[in-house]
Amino acid sequence: MEKALSAGADAVILDLEDGVAPEDKRVARAQVAAVIAGIGADAEVELHVRVNRGPDGPDLDDLAAVTAPGLTGVRLPKVDSPDEVRAVAAALDGLERSTDMAPGSVRLYLSIETARAALAAAELAAAPRVARLVFGATDFLADIASPGAADGPATVVARGALVLASRAAGIGAPVDNVHTALADEEGLRRGARFARELGFFGKSVIHPRQIPAVHNVFTPTDAELADARRVLAHAEVRGDGATALDGQMIDAAVVARARRIIAITERSHG
Repeated sequence: MEKALSAGADAVILDLEDGVAPEDKRVARAQVAAVIAGIGADAEVELHVRVNRGPDGPDLDDLAAVTAPGLTGVRLPKVDSPDEVRAVAAALDGLERSTDMAPGSVRLYLSIETARAALAAAELAAAPRVARLVFGATDFLADIASPGAADGPATVVARGALVLASRAAGIGAPVDNVHTALADEEGLRRGARFARELGFFGKSVIHPRQIPAVHNVFTPTDAELADARRVLAHAEVRGDGATALDGQMIDAAVVARARRIIAITERSHG
């Protein structure tokens, strides 16, 4: 866990779910809680925990154990009901008060891993405390009984639903699934490019060696940044309304995209 925190990722997810054998769950919960307590509010990266899921929804005992200063996000696996999200949000209200955390400190990241969840994406994205939706391709393909690849056509509709729901709800763009083949960097880059073209914000990784490739794909290129700056400079001179720059129409949507590119670049270098 300590190695992960210094690996250079934008956020680190300490996993209590699939990464932990059933007989080790209690020990893992205590260890994760100890790491968060040791770091406190001095964490230099976003610190998230993926909690377990019981028969009635997310494990609230996991949630209570790890909610402490330093925790910024909780990943809820296999969520498909807004009621589950609202229950977790209500629990966090009380946990934050009891640990002297600022209200709303902990945001929720929902793993969309079933057809039901993909169809409910708009309601899930609008639920309290939700920061982003996260796509889980492997479980999604199993749910729809597809033999397709994680980055194949069987996932396009679901991925698109996450992008549209996130935008409509005004939350951050979604995060893509992990690439499990550690030695397959080209496959990792191909999947990341596919996700970025669909409108995703980033991609989850399972090893520090995957971080540079994902950062490289999702960070705007020098050419994209230069073009964005030219568009904004042009818009400042010409004002509102559609105009032309080097044969390209510049309207409000193009200007907004330019601003997003610059904001992403500034964040990645900040």
